[in-house]
Amino acid sequence: MNEEEIEMAEEEVEKSGSREEGKCEKCDGYLIGWQRALADYDNLKKDLGKEKDSMRRAVKEDVAESIIPILDHFDQALKFKPQGLDATAENWLTGMMHVRNQLESVLLELGVEPFGKIGDAFDPHLHESVGEREDESQAENAIVEVSLRGWKLGEKVIRPALVIQNKNK
Repeated sequence: MNEEEIEMAEEEVEKSGSREEGKCEKCDGYLIGWQRALADYDNLKKDLGKEKDSMRRAVKEDVAESIIPILDHFDQALKFKPQGLDATAENWLTGMMHVRNQLESVLLELGVEPFGKIGDAFDPHLHESVGEREDESQAENAIVEVSLRGWKLGEKVIRPALVIQNKNK
């Protein structure tokens, strides 16, 4: 609506002698149009907010999917730490562990969390069984070994934990 149309509407309201609803049809039309436009704008803001959140979540997921295999490689390499390292090698190893921990903290800051611990109950929605083992000290279907940690963002599983579950006979 341009300034000319606004002035014409104001003049019509003045002629009718009242600003009450129903006394000026043109004004009522503008009011209804304005209310619809305002509602459309509010809906657009909500939709854009949802889309923005969805995109953020997708980016976090993509970043996590790129970093998680690197952490896996660090963890695998650190399992085979040689014994009797000299001071230089120990310092190097400490630095590598620091880099690994920084990568994990990036994931935690993004809201991506690891899961899957020994003793947890096996859940097919979170865990993938890669084997079975008998362990009398654990409950039936409890996790007795974690081959690869699982990761999730909120409630969404990015990668299931690869585990060995207990099968008591």
